[in-house]
Amino acid sequence: MTPIRFRSCPGTTTRTATPLRWSAPSSTSLRTAKYGGYSKDLIRAAAFRGCGPFWSAHWTSGLQKWFNRIVSNKIPRGRRAVMSDITRESGRGSFRLLYPPDVPARGAPLPDAGFFHTLQIDQMVSVRRESWRGLPDLRLEQFYAADPAVLAWRLDVVADLVDSEALRSLLQDALPMLRDAAEMRKVLNSSSSTVESSLASVRYLEIYLELVELFHARLAAAQIHSDGFAALRNEVEARRSSRDYQTLSRQLEQTQYQIGHVKSIALGVNLDGTLRVTDVGVLSINTEKYRQGSVLDKLLGRDKAGPMVCISGFANLAKTAREEEKHALDQAVCRALDTAFAKTIRSWEPVIDQYFRDETAFFIGLLDDFRFLSAAVSFLLQLRALGCPLCRPEIRPMEEKALRLKDVCNPMLALRTEGQGPVVSNDFGYDEKGRFYLVTGPNHGGKSIFCYSVGMAQALFQLGLLVPAREAVMSPVHCIYTHFPTSDEDNYGKGRLESECARMSQILRQLQGDDLLLMDESFSSTSLLEGSYIAGEVLSAIAVLGCGGVYVTHIHELTQQVDRFNAVPGRTGCIDNLVAQMENVADGTRSYRVLRTTPDGLSYAKDIARKYGLSQEEILAEHGIRLPD
Repeated sequence: MTPIRFRSCPGTTTRTATPLRWSAPSSTSLRTAKYGGYSKDLIRAAAFRGCGPFWSAHWTSGLQKWFNRIVSNKIPRGRRAVMSDITRESGRGSFRLLYPPDVPARGAPLPDAGFFHTLQIDQMVSVRRESWRGLPDLRLEQFYAADPAVLAWRLDVVADLVDSEALRSLLQDALPMLRDAAEMRKVLNSSSSTVESSLASVRYLEIYLELVELFHARLAAAQIHSDGFAALRNEVEARRSSRDYQTLSRQLEQTQYQIGHVKSIALGVNLDGTLRVTDVGVLSINTEKYRQGSVLDKLLGRDKAGPMVCISGFANLAKTAREEEKHALDQAVCRALDTAFAKTIRSWEPVIDQYFRDETAFFIGLLDDFRFLSAAVSFLLQLRALGCPLCRPEIRPMEEKALRLKDVCNPMLALRTEGQGPVVSNDFGYDEKGRFYLVTGPNHGGKSIFCYSVGMAQALFQLGLLVPAREAVMSPVHCIYTHFPTSDEDNYGKGRLESECARMSQILRQLQGDDLLLMDESFSSTSLLEGSYIAGEVLSAIAVLGCGGVYVTHIHELTQQVDRFNAVPGRTGCIDNLVAQMENVADGTRSYRVLRTTPDGLSYAKDIARKYGLSQEEILAEHGIRLPD
């Protein structure tokens, strides 16, 4: 093979090598409005500006060994892999931060997920909607868990995030990169392969390296106590220390340096018997220039520079050749390089694409977990900044039906009344005397807020989050049911009472003893007599089913019938009373404290009537009438 040496890069009019500029795709300039994702051609154009056949030759010499090993280890040369889902269901890509090993990474089945909206959980833990960028919108029910092992694992992960700035910065910085990687995976192999697109695909490798290095740096800087983050750190370190990764990192670093410092190339040309060119290939790409010499110097050993000294003098093309001759030479060399290396370069793209898919599947599998955790931890930090108590619940088995909350507060009330003083907290719990409670008391006394706070604590707990209480002992429930007032728009074609009864009937058909039922002013839209009858029938059934819960009501007759409800045959649960207190009856001040006691249904009415002078004695006294003793 006869070497032909050039001092400068062919294919450029200035005769100088054009440095390769690395740049990440811009989230704004590269996104297409029609598809909401990345244009593959634009990604490639941004990653490799100025690439031509010369760079094809350079990449061939710089990364071919690494590519060959990936080809032999990963997939057959030229194979194009197609994956229908972002998250792989098996292999290394199946790692999930929110689930322990060997546990299916999916939410517990829910017969009714409406409580996430009625309890305003979706407003507090607000996960960004990203369907516009091609990512599925997350629903909180996807993260609902009833397995104590999952809840314990996830609570440890959340506690690490709340306490560690380094881990929170990992969430913040990794999310945009994971989104971009997910979008890039969608456009892999979406068009015919070209030399330029194959070269541009090398940018995918850089993105993978950037992800690994980001996770490595942030996890190394964090104090980790949870098994979840410890497992994540081990997975990242295993990838980072692998032979393929180390070789890829080293080769890319060397290649980037060489591209910016290319001074010369050497071509090898095969000739036939008539001295016509049959084959051409690159012998070397160098960071120093060739120097002119002579055959005699070579023969006499006087060239001390070795292979960088030519056996003849240089032909100064800038002075001796006409412009069209120089251009013709440039074009000839470029065409030769393109012909020689196009097939090889194009074979890289499917290999790189598959490698990118395989290796980033692990990170893409974290995307949904990171999106959820970002919203959840932001909410918890808001509560902590407002002075709300937060605790890690003690988890009890579902069959134990445990629920004991000390100083539980309503987190939504805390967020809405920021700067208006502390939010009142209350205690709540199940025991042998009560699992379902009737809550009565004065209007605007905090009864509904208390009911919401119990449901919110249970829902947040089953998302694997800290709960807004000083202490908590909790068992998971199968489902949380809510029977709250609805607007007239939701009762179209039915009266309000009929609509309430229909919704309660639907709930009771699904209700189990392991569930939580929350009722707020149910059956208050009809007469006292009718409402008391319907509510009494429902409460008798609840006593048999044995579910836990709260019923806020103004039907005080129900509170006097607790013994009757607890005496029904087949009872498995127990019903008791709670009362919202008044701080000062004289001026109507509410304490918003809820205590366990038997209410006097007339006491509040008597106090209010006396306050506003509506007792018989006071009314007649205003008219100067005194009743006889």
